[in-house]
Amino acid sequence: MDGFDDEEWAEMQEMYVNHTSKELTKIQENIDNIEIDSLRTFGHNIKGSGGMYGFGEVTTLGTEIEASAKTNDRDKIKLLLEELSVFLKSKI
Repeated sequence: MDGFDDEEWAEMQEMYVNHTSKELTKIQENIDNIEIDSLRTFGHNIKGSGGMYGFGEVTTLGTEIEASAKTNDRDKIKLLLEELSVFLKSKI
Protein backbone atom coordinates (compact mmCIF):
# COMPACT_ATOMS: atom_id res chain seq x y z
CA MET A 1 0.00 0.00 0.00
CA ASP A 2 1.25 3.47 -0.82
CA GLY A 3 2.88 5.35 2.01
CA PHE A 4 3.88 2.33 4.07
CA ASP A 5 7.08 0.35 3.99
CA ASP A 6 6.92 -3.45 3.89
CA GLU A 7 7.29 -3.83 7.65
CA GLU A 8 4.51 -1.32 8.41
CA TRP A 9 2.24 -2.95 5.85
CA ALA A 10 2.86 -6.42 7.32
CA GLU A 11 2.12 -5.06 10.80
CA MET A 12 -1.15 -3.53 9.61
CA GLN A 13 -2.16 -6.79 7.96
CA GLU A 14 -1.33 -8.70 11.14
CA MET A 15 -3.45 -6.31 13.23
CA TYR A 16 -6.33 -6.72 10.78
CA VAL A 17 -6.09 -10.52 10.88
CA ASN A 18 -5.96 -10.53 14.69
CA HIS A 19 -8.91 -8.15 15.04
CA THR A 20 -11.02 -10.03 12.50
CA SER A 21 -10.12 -13.38 14.10
CA LYS A 22 -11.28 -12.17 17.52
CA GLU A 23 -14.52 -10.85 16.07
CA LEU A 24 -15.03 -14.11 14.19
CA THR A 25 -14.47 -16.21 17.32
CA LYS A 26 -17.15 -14.26 19.19
CA ILE A 27 -19.57 -14.74 16.31
CA GLN A 28 -18.88 -18.47 16.00
CA GLU A 29 -19.34 -18.99 19.74
CA ASN A 30 -22.77 -17.30 19.65
CA ILE A 31 -23.88 -17.94 16.06
CA ASP A 32 -27.30 -19.33 16.97
CA ASN A 33 -28.15 -16.29 19.12
CA ILE A 34 -26.89 -13.52 16.85
CA GLU A 35 -29.44 -11.57 14.83
CA ILE A 36 -29.20 -12.27 11.13
CA ASP A 37 -28.76 -8.57 10.41
CA SER A 38 -25.62 -8.52 12.57
CA LEU A 39 -24.24 -11.39 10.51
CA ARG A 40 -25.10 -9.48 7.33
CA THR A 41 -23.30 -6.42 8.70
CA PHE A 42 -20.22 -8.49 9.59
CA GLY A 43 -20.14 -9.90 6.06
CA HIS A 44 -20.57 -6.45 4.57
CA ASN A 45 -17.79 -4.99 6.70
CA ILE A 46 -15.22 -7.65 5.88
CA LYS A 47 -16.24 -7.51 2.23
CA GLY A 48 -15.02 -3.93 2.22
CA SER A 49 -12.05 -4.22 4.53
CA GLY A 50 -10.53 -7.46 3.23
CA GLY A 51 -9.44 -5.96 -0.06
CA MET A 52 -8.07 -2.86 1.62
CA TYR A 53 -5.63 -5.08 3.49
CA GLY A 54 -4.76 -7.22 0.49
CA PHE A 55 -6.97 -10.19 1.38
CA GLY A 56 -9.21 -10.83 -1.61
CA GLU A 57 -10.35 -14.12 -0.07
CA VAL A 58 -11.80 -12.20 2.90
CA THR A 59 -13.68 -9.95 0.48
CA THR A 60 -15.09 -12.96 -1.35
CA LEU A 61 -16.17 -14.66 1.88
CA GLY A 62 -17.66 -11.40 3.17
CA THR A 63 -19.72 -11.09 -0.01
CA GLU A 64 -21.00 -14.65 0.43
CA ILE A 65 -21.74 -14.17 4.14
CA GLU A 66 -23.68 -11.00 3.41
CA ALA A 67 -25.68 -12.70 0.63
CA SER A 68 -26.40 -15.74 2.82
CA ALA A 69 -27.61 -13.51 5.63
CA LYS A 70 -29.99 -11.81 3.23
CA THR A 71 -31.58 -15.22 2.56
CA ASN A 72 -31.38 -16.21 6.26
CA ASP A 73 -29.18 -19.24 5.47
CA ARG A 74 -27.42 -19.79 8.81
CA ASP A 75 -26.07 -23.19 7.79
CA LYS A 76 -24.25 -21.64 4.81
CA ILE A 77 -23.02 -18.80 7.02
CA LYS A 78 -21.56 -21.31 9.49
CA LEU A 79 -19.64 -23.00 6.66
CA LEU A 80 -18.40 -19.66 5.34
CA LEU A 81 -17.31 -18.57 8.82
CA GLU A 82 -15.31 -21.78 9.13
CA GLU A 83 -13.66 -21.08 5.76
CA LEU A 84 -12.84 -17.59 6.98
CA SER A 85 -11.38 -19.01 10.18
CA VAL A 86 -9.12 -21.39 8.25
CA PHE A 87 -7.98 -18.59 5.96
CA LEU A 88 -7.21 -16.20 8.82
CA LYS A 89 -5.30 -18.88 10.74
CA SER A 90 -3.14 -19.43 7.68
CA LYS A 91 -2.11 -15.76 7.85
CA ILE A 92 -1.02 -15.77 11.49
